[in-house]
Amino acid sequence: MEKFDHKLSVSLNNKQIYIKALFIMVAAGVISFLVYWQIYQSRLALVQDYQDDKLSLVQTEFVKELSSIKKLTQVLADNKNLKRGNKLRYMFRDRESIRSINDYFVNFGLLSPIISQIRWIDITGNERFRVDFKNGEAKVVKQKELQNKMSRYYFRQGISIEAPDSFLSRIDLNMEYGSIVEPYEPTIRVTYRTSSSEFIVDGLIIINFNLSDFFQKIRNYSSENAQINIVNKDGYWIFNNDKSKEWGFMLGLPELTIANYNPSLWESMQNQQENTVRHFDSNIYTLDKLPALFSKRHNETLNEVIYIYIKSKDKLINNIRFAALGYAGISGVILLFIGGFILYREYCYTKALKDLFDQLRTEKLELDSVNNQLSNTIRQQQLLQDSFVEAQKLSSLGMLVAGVAHEMNTPIGGAIISVTNAESVVSRLNEGIKTGLTKSLLENSVSSLDDNLGLARVNLDKAAVLVKSFKKMAIDRNNEEFIECNIETIIKELLITLNSRLKTSKVKIKTLFNDSCTLKSRPGIISQVIENLIMNALNHAFEENQSGEIEIKVEESDKGDVNIIVSDSGCGINQQQQSVIFEPFHTSARGKGNIGLGLYMVSQWVTKILKGQLVLESDPQWEDKFKTRFTITLPKN
Repeated sequence: MEKFDHKLSVSLNNKQIYIKALFIMVAAGVISFLVYWQIYQSRLALVQDYQDDKLSLVQTEFVKELSSIKKLTQVLADNKNLKRGNKLRYMFRDRESIRSINDYFVNFGLLSPIISQIRWIDITGNERFRVDFKNGEAKVVKQKELQNKMSRYYFRQGISIEAPDSFLSRIDLNMEYGSIVEPYEPTIRVTYRTSSSEFIVDGLIIINFNLSDFFQKIRNYSSENAQINIVNKDGYWIFNNDKSKEWGFMLGLPELTIANYNPSLWESMQNQQENTVRHFDSNIYTLDKLPALFSKRHNETLNEVIYIYIKSKDKLINNIRFAALGYAGISGVILLFIGGFILYREYCYTKALKDLFDQLRTEKLELDSVNNQLSNTIRQQQLLQDSFVEAQKLSSLGMLVAGVAHEMNTPIGGAIISVTNAESVVSRLNEGIKTGLTKSLLENSVSSLDDNLGLARVNLDKAAVLVKSFKKMAIDRNNEEFIECNIETIIKELLITLNSRLKTSKVKIKTLFNDSCTLKSRPGIISQVIENLIMNALNHAFEENQSGEIEIKVEESDKGDVNIIVSDSGCGINQQQQSVIFEPFHTSARGKGNIGLGLYMVSQWVTKILKGQLVLESDPQWEDKFKTRFTITLPKN
């Protein structure tokens, strides 16, 4: 045994501890970074998901609002009394007609609280009808107070659309007589183009919708981490948490644009395509466009582009980073502490292991010696097991030889007696020839010889059949090739060889062949399997001198295979024994000379050699006549 070098071991151990300490520091750094990145990304994702929800909510509300006001305008215009027919219903200059149209506009406008004005303007821009709505009351504007709106942008854009179709104006503030109405009334105007061929006025029906309540609803959706902002196509805010930044384009304040406050954000908004995009500085922004209404008739949008972005609270990203750094720092410190503690424990354990090293090597050598002895024992056990298997085969063959020899005693003895009798007749015949042969003596001698020779022939034929069966069985059991064979023939030949052992037993064997089953297999192995099952039942299922029955049934399965079912009316097998019954050297009758290889060999022969299946079913409590059933399933080819 080599001497253990403690100094070299201490040097190597210290070097390993330094390397592990460096590894722990690197691992702590990497894990701290991963903790930082995971927390940063997860909190960022929470804010983004929250902003996405707000964005989706606002977009949904806008779609509902724009769709409803567009439909209201179409419903207003789709009135038969405003249209021409075969007979004029309303005359443009008829006072009664003017009053009826105004009444219709009044009644329709009072149905919706968001309608602030309904007008019908002719193609020259002159207002022909106008009704103002405020605080649930309607005011019909007199004819002399009606104005010309040709200079208004929404008139020019609406009148340019081919009838019948709608146009949605930009969202701005309501103006009356050149001044912005206070308090501010966010307004969107929906125009409906009317033609002279269908309507009594060639021009525009315009409805002003007051969006004050809608904008208040949007403002209620806004929160600290999801500040809703709406910007028109020129970059002016039409909705902002800070109301002082709104409506710069209406108030003549060009500096109130997002391009002035945050140029990079405005650039991202203008460059975005259809999908939602993110923008980051010290805050988190979620950008998108509000849905546009589309005219299938003219293949164009009916409203201007409106941008929406959701902004987090100020310096949110910095706050998230600081929080993530805090968690990462704590994780790093904890990991370093745990790693240092582990290294210290390892150092202590290493010192203890050094003292046990020599003892461990000695025990290892002893263990190797024991393992070698165990390996030799296992090899000897394997050889013994193989010897037992061969002994089982020889024992089976010996019993077959003994059975055949016993069976052959009767026909051979009968043949010998017949030949002896024939010899006596021949002797008497010779004596008669010497003393004088009579006719009666000759006839009696010939008749006796014929009878004895016939009886000898019958007995010799029986012996020949037994020898033939035994010879065929011996050849089959040594034949390793698969050949065409008939199960019924195999079983009958086996029962002939077992007859000497079976006729002394009170257990009777019954055969039942439902189908003439021919298959390609190894008949010798099949014969050995059935013999082992029969002998297993005789040795274990029945008490000495107990009456009983063993049934061998052959039938074709539903899948076309061959089923050989060996059943007995014995005592049955309990569940505990069934779990180990096919294991080698397991037997419940070792005191009777059994070595426990019978059913083990049956299992091996059926599954490994015959490529079949073996199923055991048994229950001592069954009310059925047969308590145990072995089912062998063999493929036909």
